Amino acid sequence: MRWWVWIGRVGFVLVIGATAWWCWHLTRLDQTEQATAITTQQAVVAAVGTIGAIASLFPKLFARAVLPPLETRADNLANALLPQWRRAIEERNLNAPLPIRWRRATRPVAAPVTDPATAGFPPLPGAVSVAAHELKTGTQDDLFALYAGLPSGRLIITGSAGAGKSAAAVLLMRDALEIRQGASPEDRASMPVPILVNPHGWDPRTTSVESWLTGQVAEISGSRRGSAELVTQRKIAVFLDGLDEVGKDLRPELLRALSHKTGFRLVLLSRDDELVHTAQRHVLLGATAVALRPVDGGEAADYLLSRLVSPAPPAWQKLSDQLRKGGRSPLADVLRTPFMLTLLRDAYDATGPVDELLNHRRFRKAAHIEHHLLDRALEAAYTPGPDRPPQRYSLATAQRTLDFLAHYLSHKDGGDLKWWKFARLTVPSAVAMTLLTWAAWAAVAIPYKLLAGLPYRLADGLLAILPVGLNLGAVSAYLAAKNWAPPPRRVPRFWWRVPFTGSSLLFALPLGLGMALVFKLFGTTLPGLAGWLVTGLALWLTAAFGGMLIATTQDDDYAFDPPQSWRDDAVASLILAIASALGGFVMGTGFGMQFRVSLVNVLAIGAIGGLTATLWVWPLSSTGRLLCHQVELRLRYRTPLRLMRFLEDARQRQVLRTAGPVYQFRHAKLQERLNERWLESRRSVPGNN
Repeated sequence: MRWWVWIGRVGFVLVIGATAWWCWHLTRLDQTEQATAITTQQAVVAAVGTIGAIASLFPKLFARAVLPPLETRADNLANALLPQWRRAIEERNLNAPLPIRWRRATRPVAAPVTDPATAGFPPLPGAVSVAAHELKTGTQDDLFALYAGLPSGRLIITGSAGAGKSAAAVLLMRDALEIRQGASPEDRASMPVPILVNPHGWDPRTTSVESWLTGQVAEISGSRRGSAELVTQRKIAVFLDGLDEVGKDLRPELLRALSHKTGFRLVLLSRDDELVHTAQRHVLLGATAVALRPVDGGEAADYLLSRLVSPAPPAWQKLSDQLRKGGRSPLADVLRTPFMLTLLRDAYDATGPVDELLNHRRFRKAAHIEHHLLDRALEAAYTPGPDRPPQRYSLATAQRTLDFLAHYLSHKDGGDLKWWKFARLTVPSAVAMTLLTWAAWAAVAIPYKLLAGLPYRLADGLLAILPVGLNLGAVSAYLAAKNWAPPPRRVPRFWWRVPFTGSSLLFALPLGLGMALVFKLFGTTLPGLAGWLVTGLALWLTAAFGGMLIATTQDDDYAFDPPQSWRDDAVASLILAIASALGGFVMGTGFGMQFRVSLVNVLAIGAIGGLTATLWVWPLSSTGRLLCHQVELRLRYRTPLRLMRFLEDARQRQVLRTAGPVYQFRHAKLQERLNERWLESRRSVPGNN
């Protein structure tokens, strides 16, 4: 149920209760007091009516701008994405990649293309229709012909781990955007904008394909308005990467949902083993599948020597000659994928002893070479150099932190490191959280006593703030025991309009005024009619902004990268704290005016009231909890105190990658190796299990 419905119900109950109390109170007054009370009531009603009339004008003042035409919106989206993928190609060194070669898939990953319903896409301008049964082999340049010419509009790119599927997709999207940019306006109207999406967080059993894609386009374009039209009018093409990373029971459901939606071109990327297993339960109807071919020895040798002087250093020449000979060997088996070739290139510089990999006594198996390259690549990533980020962390710190994170990810969250769930990296302690909030209670109660003076005894101060400590402690202890992490939040566009929307005026405004009337009975509002009104307005803003921010969470695929997700949550948490502090400050100021103390002390009590309200929203803030968990991780595992900065630094060094707002290791093999090292290090410590 929506947040404003609950707020409306509570506000309605408060208003009815306050009205009943008011009527009962009038019967106990004499005639003169009744006349005064009725006059005051009329003034209040007039004030509320005036506020409502003025507030109703704000939506008109902030009327939504007219949406640009559909074609313009598609062009704007394409213009925003093209620089992004060009930058990604630069970062991944894909401008001179290994040759990407493919053949028609022979493993059972797709069904024959016989369904007429899937033949609904004419070739894109400048392309020709491609018959699926005529496909044999091709290169990266031919992938665009398949993407643009398949009548079904559905292409599967499969391969082993590290075969280069992501690189092929990034290059294909770059090619599609550049060709679209160079086309005439008439041709661009029929050329969709390719977007890369990850199915992480999408459950097709509860969310339709259209709704999910609309959310994806909305977050990429920055606005949900008009996003649905881009989806339904075939203005986007979907590149789906990460099917093999979701749960195995969910994969067939994803393919089933996508099979029945033919309103967009689709390119699916997946490892072949996982796709074979999934296809036994459901296939992507109408799709044509191609498999990326392993790298042969000659191609591997040419690639490794292409970045060296000619003639190549003896060690590199010796290794290249061995690769050109062909045949089976541990080294040849390892270097059949672009990922391992890239690791080899990163692990050794031009003068490095790369020929040591030919030592059969030291490297008798392919796994030995893999482990060696993975370890050396990590060392190279944190070795100072002109093409690397500034050195912020030592190799020992990086290895210790990455080993720990790899161990954690091997057991939880399916390989995704979500910054808002760092609490799961620590051991939750309900007792510790309760003690912490009791300490916060004392820190708030004692200053109240000191500021209020002798008329307000210490015992009264502690008892008055006791409910705050008890409730906050109980909530925090419950969340810790349940290992619950609040979802990251964001500030919606035009957030300043929220108090003046219809739902806020109908529910949050009565709630604020009703709460102020109830608090006035206890003498905790500002004095007089104006004081009640100011208190009610402050609580109205607190309820409106607080409800909006608590309800507006980020989807798992909300942001392009984790830093953006973290910054958005930090801003949302700050606004939520300010809104809560506003209500707490007004209430605290009214409370302090009961005592004969100076104005400075009254304002100080109000400030502590704002602090108390801020403490209340602390468990609901992902950013606030992150600060605490970073300190705990620092003390327990000696990780960097600013863990988010460390993760972003690791991404720049190509140790980690991102999938929307989550971090992942560059490759599953790297994560497995680091997890092995963590377990080995723990076994070597006496007393560890």
